[in-house]
Order: sequence, then C-alpha cells, then structure tokens
Amino acid sequence: MTKHAWYLGHSPNDVGECAILVGDPNRVDRIATRLSHPVFLPVKRGLKTVTGHYNGVRVSIAAFGMGSPIATIVLHELAYLGLKRFVRIGTAMHFPPARPGEFLISQDALSFEGTAGAYNRDGGKLTANEELVARLNTAAIRHGVTAHTGLFASFDAFYRDMFAIDDASQGRVSMMRQMLHEKGVLATDMETSALIAAAGDLGVASATLCLGTVDGISQAKLGSDRLATGEARMFQIALDAIADKG
Repeated sequence: MTKHAWYLGHSPNDVGECAILVGDPNRVDRIATRLSHPVFLPVKRGLKTVTGHYNGVRVSIAAFGMGSPIATIVLHELAYLGLKRFVRIGTAMHFPPARPGEFLISQDALSFEGTAGAYNRDGGKLTANEELVARLNTAAIRHGVTAHTGLFASFDAFYRDMFAIDDASQGRVSMMRQMLHEKGVLATDMETSALIAAAGDLGVASATLCLGTVDGISQAKLGSDRLATGEARMFQIALDAIADKG
C-alpha cells in the first residue's frame, strides 16, 4: 500500500530526497524558477509544494504558513515519506552582532513555543544538525555574504513576545528583549526550536537559515529592495547547502 501524507496529500514519488521549508507560499513559486523540471503538487489546506532538481539532487520546496504546529506537521509528514534533510528558510528578528540584511544560521535554539515539548520532553537547548549548519556556512561564504551562526529563540505569540503592535504589549516585549540579550540570542522566529526538536525525534536533519529583517533592539524593518536582494541570495545558499553531494 502506497504511503500518503495526511495533510499534504503527497506520496513518496511526489517528493524529493530533501526539502526546503518556507513560510510564505509565494516563495515556493520564486524558488521554483531555480529548479530543473519543477512539478507543482496539488495544494491542500493552503500547503503548497513543488518538486524539482537542483545540482542533480531531487528537492522539494514546501510551504507551511506560520507557526510551530503546522511547520512540524509538514516536516513530520515529509519525514514519513522518506526525506532526511530539511532547511527552514525565512526572515527573523536579529540581535547584535548581526546587522540588518545579514544572514542568521541556527546552531542551537531555545523553545518558548508549545510544540517542541511534544518531541523533546527533556526541555533545554536544542542543537541543529552540525553537517547542515556547516553546509549553510560554506554556501554563505561561497556567495560572499555575512552569516552569523548562533542561538535562536522561537515563540508562539508574535505580537506579545516578539514585536509590540500596541501600547499594552510594549512592556512585555521590552522585558523579552532584555532576557534574550542576556541569554546571548542571535535571532528569534516562530519555528526553529520545534523543527529541530521534531527532526531529532524522527532521526532526520534540520537547520535554519534566515535573513535578518527586523532589528531586535530598535524594531526597525529592512527596506523592500534589500529584502528582495537578500531573499534571492537566501534561496541560492539554501539550495547549494541542501543539495551539496559532498
């Protein structure tokens, strides 16, 4: 009997041997232009996937939207279908020494979200796959960009813990920023810790590459031109790293 992923709806023949996980489904279309013979798979629940070849390796690009629960569902189902390597790419809030428009690579992650505990009941710091981290660093150097490797922290409540949208959240977010600074956090997002925890439990490899787009201290956002340029470089770095046959 052929396996089928429950939510994605894909079978093993539909997907590659490794995957890049993205939040924004529009990024699937933009990355697909870099693949040979891309095949877009049927979309279920807004979960968009394309499979093609890059550097002779069959790769899937899968969108999960936002947040740890759905991100780990996508990783878990793709792992069930046989995939072994996952790179999550996207944008993140960054802290010194990272500067706006520079790249952030997860070495470790702290979980302030509710999903990681289902896979990692011991809690504590989670460690990304060392080989994938090394591949991402090598690819970044090859493309001549500045990349920082360090500690990520992942949250569920974006507007309560990461970015204040109203006066009521300002104090809470300020306390969070101070705590993150004291812990030496490089970047914050909503998925990395859960993805690393799920990957470790499932025996697959996961790491994150993000473009720093929001200053964790000033809350200033990266401009649209630099965002577009950085995104294009991020796509290339992730593809080079995950499809590296070495």
